Amino acid sequence: MNDFVCLARRFPAAGIEGVLGVPVSSDEEINQYLEALPVPVDDAKVKFVRLTAIPEKSKSHLRQNDVVVKYDGLSERFLDILRPVKTAHYNTGYQSGETDWELAEQARQRAFETGDWAVTNNSRQIAVCDPEGNLAVVCASKGTARTLFKYAYAVYLDNDRDKERITKNPYKQYSSLPSDKPRWAWATFKFMHFWLFKHGPVVGKGRWHEFKKKLRKHHSAIQRVPKPEIGPYLRLHTRRTHSRTQEFWKRCRIEYLNDPESIPASLAFVASKNEVRWVRVLVSDIEELFQCVDWDEWSDFADPFHFSTFKNKEMSKWN
Repeated sequence: MNDFVCLARRFPAAGIEGVLGVPVSSDEEINQYLEALPVPVDDAKVKFVRLTAIPEKSKSHLRQNDVVVKYDGLSERFLDILRPVKTAHYNTGYQSGETDWELAEQARQRAFETGDWAVTNNSRQIAVCDPEGNLAVVCASKGTARTLFKYAYAVYLDNDRDKERITKNPYKQYSSLPSDKPRWAWATFKFMHFWLFKHGPVVGKGRWHEFKKKLRKHHSAIQRVPKPEIGPYLRLHTRRTHSRTQEFWKRCRIEYLNDPESIPASLAFVASKNEVRWVRVLVSDIEELFQCVDWDEWSDFADPFHFSTFKNKEMSKWN
């Protein structure tokens, strides 16, 4: 379980305009960074600078609290960076065996290499990593990786059968397009990552049934979200009068009154009004909205909101 990863040749030795940092002088911090380096180094031959301010143009490859590594006596155009990362872990303890950390760290490595989300898996384990290098790992009984939710295989693609099932066959009729399955699966993997970090970093035993139920509920709900027809927008319609969703909207109202920024902006907007026909939402905000599946108030039988598409450009201009 890593606390830091070393990103080779990431920072120009000449510096970057607008990027500010402070030299690390604390012995405790220095020892921590020395342990994180891929090869042993004498502390007298290396200096560390922690970045404190990153301009907008550099945020795609640098983060606040990145630590630049400067080796004495070496003249390099680019320097290594130590980046603090987080790990959330859930081992159910039921026929799960030991966590394969080497396999899990491969997901983190892929995420850094591609700058995107990454997943690794075997029959007992799933590791999901975000582009920032934060890794969430689940280890359970044999077969779990494929049965956790319906279309998980659409991301694994472990065999030719998996690849065939997400490829459209012009001679078959489909109730849902095969090309949609990876999109739904990725959405649920990201929700899994969110859930593990929310209840981690080490999730306590006895939550397996709850965890599986939340994942399947999320996976079912995300499949009902249509693709936008005009621009990157959808319309969110509430079900505030439905008897099975009122508890959800009551909680939204309470959360909004306590802290308007504690819930997604579109839910906060609804909670601030007595009546709302619909709210325009960006497709990129959908995943945050569905993090609320983790609320106990999200009904097992009815989603608290649903979506529709815009049919013309004029409609998409107003809320």
